[in-house]
Amino acid sequence: MVVFDMNIDHWCKLDECLLIAETDEIYKKYAGFEYSDKIISNMVELRLKNANLFLELFHDPLDLYVSVATNVVESSTRKLELKLHDLRSMKIKSKKHRFADSNEICWNNWRQYNSHEREDKKRKEVYDEFIFATRYISPIIIKRFNEIKNTYSKINLKDHKGIDLDPLNCYLYKERISYKTLNEFVTNMGDKASKSFKKFLKDISMEILGRDCQYYDDFYFFRNKVYNEFENVFHNINPINEVKRVLKTMSFQLERISFDSEDRKNKYPSPICFFVQIPNDIRVLYKSESPYFDIQGCFHEFGHAMHASSIDPNLEYWKKYFIAMGISEIFSILLERLTKNENFLKSCLGVKNPKILESIINRNNFMELFFVTFYSANSLMKMAFWKKDLNVDESNKIYSDLVYRFTGIRIPGEYWMLHHILPDSIMYVPSYLLAAVRAKELEASLQNKFGEKWWLEKEAGRYLKNLMFMGSDLDLSSFSNLDKNLYLKEIVR
Repeated sequence: MVVFDMNIDHWCKLDECLLIAETDEIYKKYAGFEYSDKIISNMVELRLKNANLFLELFHDPLDLYVSVATNVVESSTRKLELKLHDLRSMKIKSKKHRFADSNEICWNNWRQYNSHEREDKKRKEVYDEFIFATRYISPIIIKRFNEIKNTYSKINLKDHKGIDLDPLNCYLYKERISYKTLNEFVTNMGDKASKSFKKFLKDISMEILGRDCQYYDDFYFFRNKVYNEFENVFHNINPINEVKRVLKTMSFQLERISFDSEDRKNKYPSPICFFVQIPNDIRVLYKSESPYFDIQGCFHEFGHAMHASSIDPNLEYWKKYFIAMGISEIFSILLERLTKNENFLKSCLGVKNPKILESIINRNNFMELFFVTFYSANSLMKMAFWKKDLNVDESNKIYSDLVYRFTGIRIPGEYWMLHHILPDSIMYVPSYLLAAVRAKELEASLQNKFGEKWWLEKEAGRYLKNLMFMGSDLDLSSFSNLDKNLYLKEIVR
């Protein structure tokens, strides 16, 4: 038994070293720095060999077994994942328009372009160009997803305990939720938010666009557009300094977190956090889009960072690095919620004018409804993709129908391939909805224990750190019953 434990321990130490090296190099690629595809490829191959060795030698603990099986799947398809990353940068480009008359419009700066472009006709033409260009990336996306399914099937032939290994089942196992429960949860969330959102969308579109919403006015366009009139309210606020101030007040250690907000040509377009070495080396990448969203995005990614940097360094390897996505997103959404909190907006972000404050809260409510309806469609599409073994055309049709069902917007189904998560991740998107509900429940717990302005209390920071400290062993039941109604009654009118 001692030998067995030592072998597991040795395997974990080796895998962590390889993971650190791989993540460090992938971070450079996403950051737009010089990087080595050869180093990434070598690290992927070494991790793949190490993971396969684990599957041959061990079947316990089951949590680690499932995580390692997923690592085998991800490592064996990493080259295709990186090829998709490169193809998007090369092929998803506009031939008709330029960004600020100098830079080409590509997938990496599309959201920034939409935030700044004032002419609807140009945005529509770029959107249509990008939809057309999905034909260049769809074969890679489907090839990778097919290899993911096939690799799980091969692993499934080996001896294991209690779970049929496939993309959906492994996700459900990690999230500790059944397909039936998750499907009902997501569907109910989308349906309950849909009516309020559709009415809100019509009113907001007429107010800020002077017309009805069109298919090219996507979630990420509205995420910036609805806050345009508040640019002067937030343009002098440094998001990084603001979130650091909040975390310092709650006694979080910031020296473990680095933050890069520089705008480089090949830098990833969305805010993203890299857990290079938990808990000591956490890195955040970010590109500015608009003043208020910059604050929201910065708080969200620092929520990930404060979580990862607070995990007990002495935990078992898998309890540090292989945390369910529905847990990983809780603290990021919790911290982002501060930027929408009326007390925080007034006391910390300096929004004193009652009319402006009311308008910001109103727009935040709209975007929260948009989030629920859009991510309900995203989630159900990805679940159906694996459950029904869909091809590209079927995926496009289902996606277009789901988005229309929940939002009332009829979009080209190919749009899912331009998303930053749907074509990359095996699963993931339902985790945002799970975590949004849990973050609301956690906020309610914090308010009950430490008052309405809990972010000013060191004890609140200690409470949060104690939760984060446990890694994957976090006790959700201590603050969450997955009560979607608590969350929905806040936004559904």
